[in-house]
Amino acid sequence: MRHLIVRFAISFLAKYLFSLILLSLFLLTLPIAATSQAAEQKKQAEQPPMRFIIVRSSLCQENCPEWISAEGRIAADTPARLRKILKKIGDRKLPVVLRSEGGDVEAAYTMGRMIRKAGLETAVGGTRLKGCPVQETLCDAAIAKDGTAAGYTYSSGAYCFSACPLAFAGGTSRVASQWAFIGVHQITTIYNRVRVSYRIEYKIVNGKKKEISRKEVGRKVAGQSSSTKLGKKANVALTAYLKEMGISDDVIDMMMSATPDSIHIVPAADALRTGLMTDMLAYNEWPGMPLCAPDAAPEAVCHGRRAIETPVSASTTPSGG
Repeated sequence: MRHLIVRFAISFLAKYLFSLILLSLFLLTLPIAATSQAAEQKKQAEQPPMRFIIVRSSLCQENCPEWISAEGRIAADTPARLRKILKKIGDRKLPVVLRSEGGDVEAAYTMGRMIRKAGLETAVGGTRLKGCPVQETLCDAAIAKDGTAAGYTYSSGAYCFSACPLAFAGGTSRVASQWAFIGVHQITTIYNRVRVSYRIEYKIVNGKKKEISRKEVGRKVAGQSSSTKLGKKANVALTAYLKEMGISDDVIDMMMSATPDSIHIVPAADALRTGLMTDMLAYNEWPGMPLCAPDAAPEAVCHGRRAIETPVSASTTPSGG
């Protein structure tokens, strides 16, 4: 036994130190996504990821307005798809016509900021492409190889729910008609409990252990949970975003008033009061129409045209004398 101890001591002195490699397991709880629909997950499975199409009005012959049709679920990669479209249109200011059940909140924030930076308007509405059957309004057959198509927009029954209003908020002008719906509810954050494995190397010097390297070697989902409580970080992010877009944080109260499996339809008066909408489309206006410039020609296809006041000429009465 004494001989063994002496041998160990000699070996230790000769090497001065030795390394220990350990595999350690850590259980982390990571937020993986923020979505404004928890029960919506089933609905979202029915709605495909958001698709962007540059559409030219089929209801006119020349100088026809164009818009970007944005329909479908907002996913994590939706901003990347939008970025490609924005690059394609260059400096053209095409309105973004949204019809979506919602989806990823962070992606909606990013979309809104991209739309605002590009100086584009937004509208709630659906798009029907020319030649498509009734049950498939955005059929592939109607889309040209360059990704463009001809068609028209509609308001009746169109909707922008859940995270969609956050993307809609990015518009320099934000419009909808009385026949379209904007709806909000609580944001649901989904948390994944992740078991992470590390390869950790230690050095023991003078009897003390010192970590010298740490490398992740694997991770595995160990469970999932969700919460509708708007935490401090999420509240700060949402409040800052609304302020950035020029929208009252009263919208947060509207969101919190509806559970994830319900929806709070925002009345037009509240949408206008809070700045979520900047104007309401008239009966003869449609989503995708650009906002009229102050000097817009009478024949210009645009919305928000100011009423022309007929000047009243002052009548003169001949003076006697």
